Amino acid sequence: MPHSRISLVEVSRPALQDPTSRVGSSDARPCAALLGQVPGPSRRLLALAMGILVLGGSSLASEADPNAPTDEQVVAAAAATERLLEQGRSAEALAIIKPVAVARPDSDQATFSMGLAALAAGDAAVRAGSKPKKAPAKEHFDLAISSFRGMLVKHPRNLRVRLELARSLFSRGNCLTPPRNLVRHLLGDDCWAAEQHFLRVLGADVPPQVLLNVRRFIQVCRARKRASGNLTLALAPDTNVNTSTSAQTVNIFGLPFQLDDRARAKSGIGVVGTLNTEIQRPLPKFKWLPGSAARLRVGGTLYRREYSGGEFDDYNYGIYAGPRFISNKGQMSFLFQADRRQVNGRPYSRQYGLRVEGVRLVTRRVWAGGSVEGSRQTALAIDGPIGNPGFSWNSQAFLSYSILPSLGMRFMGGLGREKTGRISTRHRSRWVGLMGSYDLPWGFAVTAAQQLFLTDFQQPLTLFGPDPPKTRLWFSRLQFYNRLLQIKGFSPSVSFIREDRQANLTLYSYQRYRMEGGWVRVF
Repeated sequence: MPHSRISLVEVSRPALQDPTSRVGSSDARPCAALLGQVPGPSRRLLALAMGILVLGGSSLASEADPNAPTDEQVVAAAAATERLLEQGRSAEALAIIKPVAVARPDSDQATFSMGLAALAAGDAAVRAGSKPKKAPAKEHFDLAISSFRGMLVKHPRNLRVRLELARSLFSRGNCLTPPRNLVRHLLGDDCWAAEQHFLRVLGADVPPQVLLNVRRFIQVCRARKRASGNLTLALAPDTNVNTSTSAQTVNIFGLPFQLDDRARAKSGIGVVGTLNTEIQRPLPKFKWLPGSAARLRVGGTLYRREYSGGEFDDYNYGIYAGPRFISNKGQMSFLFQADRRQVNGRPYSRQYGLRVEGVRLVTRRVWAGGSVEGSRQTALAIDGPIGNPGFSWNSQAFLSYSILPSLGMRFMGGLGREKTGRISTRHRSRWVGLMGSYDLPWGFAVTAAQQLFLTDFQQPLTLFGPDPPKTRLWFSRLQFYNRLLQIKGFSPSVSFIREDRQANLTLYSYQRYRMEGGWVRVF
């Protein structure tokens, strides 16, 4: 598979002319200024194209700057650029179109042509021996990525621009070669970003050959991965940090009793942090999976939610390891995992077990996946284990549907059971959910999720009645961020979360509102 190109010849090029420009008079001065910056052979080509326009006696003037290239001059420059690119003369093509695009930042056609020329120039520099992350290749790739990304922010449905952005990220990330510096790739890199855009292209109507190439690029990005990671830090104002009822009284043996203030809902502001890291190493190919690449995954997770005083803190850390199999239609992993949890500053549980997870492309618009895990779980207290270990299991499945490259939906569901020596927390659960994400114009992105959790506890609370607690929890989440506001690939985000739990016992019912502000990785 070639390093620099992806077959996009069958994808129709969108109309990139600016329909808002108004008709005006022609001016030859911008032509002369531009020609002075173009090499000799290319200068004659551009001069001929612009001369025809000048002799025609009519042109479209830029509304912002009367001395800027007109719309007809932009079209001529783009045509000359395209012809030079077909001849493999990327440096000359970039020299023609770059000053035009700089003078006409409002022209999508000039920006797009500049991006194509910059990408071709970067690929040419790499073939000549330059490293993708070093000048001059990096400068060309940076220009291509900024051009395509700026256009995609304004027009998130533009498929051709998304494909070229993905290809530019793929080239700058040198995705055919595994990274040497693993630390630089823990929080995501160009190849991760390219993979995200290629995945979104699968949800569009593209020719079969383009679809096949996109799937190959996705496989390369995944097989190349040697390290990955995710870090989130957020301030979290919370109206119910202890997930307790807001009721004033509860019934005990049929009689009303007033709750102590310590047992009722409390508000507070906390800090929530999550760190996930993973390293992968190549494994020999398995004969029973000839079309798959094998990797050994070793990783760890750390989660902490902390409030003032430590009374309502939650702390969890774990490790996992196992093989991963990657094909052009999906991936699957078999992992051994172990973790430990603390609640309110005290030991709560520990567990170890196995997890199988995977995802597969069903159709070009549909991905299906899920996981199944079983573990030996032990409840803990300050003085040691509580009772004997029990077997707990959890399963979940999802179906992702790409309506548009900028709009996706996910249907989710799961079942689980927790059984430990802590009898009061033994339960069975099931849940369903729906999540959607949409890229709006001008860089805004929104994600919304709605889930319903049904939990049946096994142990009755004798003081409150003969029946075990049964709860129904509605979980809602709404997240916003803007791709235009980013630092080093991260954009500030804000999330609004609502929990409403209803139960047959008042003690288990509550409402909770949270807001989390942090940073998200954007692509």
